[in-house]
Amino acid sequence: MLTLKELRNMVEEAKVEERVPSVRGLMESGAPIVVKEVLSEQTEISVYQNGLVLYQAGNRAMVFPLHPCGDYIYDSAMTHIENIGADFFDNENWYIRLLLEGEDRLAKNQDVRIGKKTISYSCIAEDWDALAMEDTLLERLIAREAMEEILVLLTENQRYVVTRHYLNDVAQKEITKELGVTNQAVSDMIRKGICRIRREYSLDGKKAKKDGRK
Repeated sequence: MLTLKELRNMVEEAKVEERVPSVRGLMESGAPIVVKEVLSEQTEISVYQNGLVLYQAGNRAMVFPLHPCGDYIYDSAMTHIENIGADFFDNENWYIRLLLEGEDRLAKNQDVRIGKKTISYSCIAEDWDALAMEDTLLERLIAREAMEEILVLLTENQRYVVTRHYLNDVAQKEITKELGVTNQAVSDMIRKGICRIRREYSLDGKKAKKDGRK
């Protein structure tokens, strides 16, 4: 397993004061890709030698610097403000923190395009019961009103890991002890669970139509 801390030491630190290149500009820059993770058929993360990250989800893409991705702070109407320290991500699979960063940045870009700070969940409003709007995949995972519907999509192991990690705030290392598996296995279960949810829910929160389900 390549950790985020190890990856930081493998690449240059991008100059954040300079303008971040466009997706096309980065891909045509000639900078080599150091590591790449394909999360699903439509989602992948690539880290370049120059310290820039390319996050692609469907027909959307985002470029951002690697090194500033440290603590992860989120808040919503459903929870108090929470902070996940950089030390946690440093010792996890390198792509976990970058997945959250990429999702957040794509969501914020969506907010700008539609001229508001929240994303509509109108297609599942009845299930969410007037849930205050949230803008990241992680926050959707911890929105308890929707968890029963979301968890049905996952395998038994994925359901256990997601519940323990996101709802019960249990560290991945503790979950590995509970299940008697490796840290890599737990990370993979989380990653695959998120990818499964992404396939069922589009970025704007609307549930994808599949097999005649409404």
